[in-house]
Amino acid sequence: MAVEEKHKEYIIRNFYDILQALRENPDWAHQLTSLILTYELLRLPQKFDRFVEEGFRPLARRVERLEEGQKRLERDVAILKNKVSKLEVDVVSLEGDNLERKVRERAPAYFGRYFRRVRAVPVEEWSERLEDAVDGGLITEEERKDAISLYVLIRAKIEDGRDVMLAVEVSYTLEDKDAERALKRAKVISKVYNMETIPVVGVNIPEVLQERHPRVLVVQAGYD
Repeated sequence: MAVEEKHKEYIIRNFYDILQALRENPDWAHQLTSLILTYELLRLPQKFDRFVEEGFRPLARRVERLEEGQKRLERDVAILKNKVSKLEVDVVSLEGDNLERKVRERAPAYFGRYFRRVRAVPVEEWSERLEDAVDGGLITEEERKDAISLYVLIRAKIEDGRDVMLAVEVSYTLEDKDAERALKRAKVISKVYNMETIPVVGVNIPEVLQERHPRVLVVQAGYD
């Protein structure tokens, strides 16, 4: 069988001869494709292009916006958690400050059962004494910085009439470190005032705390 195109003839002996003729005559290949494929199949590339333009790309943009919104939400939640955490710290700090004020103002009520003539020493007074002790070489600057953070300093008398100082740590929740800190600061106050100083912890106290720290006076201060 011979196929004519202009002045060229093709001898078709097998399938590969057909392919060769189609490669050399692209319009034949197009006509053959039109015969083989249905109308809908021919429209598939066009439909796909339209889908990409009208469906997929807008969807991709919406997904991108959703992802951005999710990231903003995660950032907002993280910020909110941080604020809540700070709020919790502020509340605890407020409780501690309020408790410190109550112990200072009501020192005789809390410590009167153990001592006489109980009086809270103004912070300005003992902070100045600490400064003088550093200048005089009695204590180090590190000791001053630690002792200045003492919650309350109290002057009192014991039963035999001797004056003593009370180095008081107060907190809604007391741990071993609070008792150890009170003992450490009491030693500094004792050097500064040249007076026996009793470390004291008080308020919400675990039962075993006094057993583990026999050199520290434990006082249960009320919440009222």
